[in-house]
Amino acid sequence: MKSKIWTWLIVLVVLAALMWVASALTGPEGTKLQGLTWLLWVVIAGVVIYILYFATSQSEAWAVGTRQVVYMAIGAALYGIFSWLFNGTVFVVPSVSLVSIRPAIALPIFFGYAFGPVVGFFTGAVGNILGDFITGWGVYPVWDIGNGLIGLVAGLVMLFPDRRKSLSTLTWLVGVLVLAAIGIIVLGPVVMHPWTGEEIPRMPWVWVVVIGGVLALAARFLMKPLGEDTAAINLWGALGIIIGIGFAAFADIWVNGYTFFVAMVGEFIPAAGPNIINAAILAPILLAAYKAVQARTGR
Repeated sequence: MKSKIWTWLIVLVVLAALMWVASALTGPEGTKLQGLTWLLWVVIAGVVIYILYFATSQSEAWAVGTRQVVYMAIGAALYGIFSWLFNGTVFVVPSVSLVSIRPAIALPIFFGYAFGPVVGFFTGAVGNILGDFITGWGVYPVWDIGNGLIGLVAGLVMLFPDRRKSLSTLTWLVGVLVLAAIGIIVLGPVVMHPWTGEEIPRMPWVWVVVIGGVLALAARFLMKPLGEDTAAINLWGALGIIIGIGFAAFADIWVNGYTFFVAMVGEFIPAAGPNIINAAILAPILLAAYKAVQARTGR
């Protein structure tokens, strides 16, 4: 148990150190770390992770050996490179509102689901730091942590020996969260874009969230013939995106001084909706390819 505690402490220290290094090396056009507020959010995330860990510490899901360390390095490198590729540098994917859409979001979900929450968190957090840095954007600590939480939540599937039984509860949970997101858009006040001052349109985002939610939930049944894992990765991925992006957007209420509805409609919805769609399509493909390689190699 003690080794697992030290593992998380090392991961969080490495994460904070990489944020600082990326900030120090970022050019004048990129965003640098200011003050110590960013460190507070790393601590908050660490406290949440440790509470979750201590509640489930007996599970082997938290184990980290040489194999997991290798996957952490591979996952972070792949996520960083593919994030850079789709950040408008090589493949131009239109950005929406205040955030960018990343097809690469499927990577932390896959690495978390396949290799555990520690691997998923490291892949998402460190990969996001790397991707933003080599793009020249700078450092955005709460979004780095948010991407890490996406991979971590996807890896929590390993806490449930009977994955089929956990899917019923997860289906309802994701459905309720999607409906809550739609309610925030439809019932919330008119929201002005904090950068342009223009009104943020609502209806396009309603349809994006609906499509993303339907894809994630429907895939749970449509992909069942391909295996329980292939069906389940969509739901765990959708939950990870909702929690991870939700954490980052909520933190921006304090980091950037946004109101709740600006953070939700201006950041959370534009990021979560499209990324759930990306993950629903790409994450099962990655998992199916991995399983095919496993079957071929006998591992």
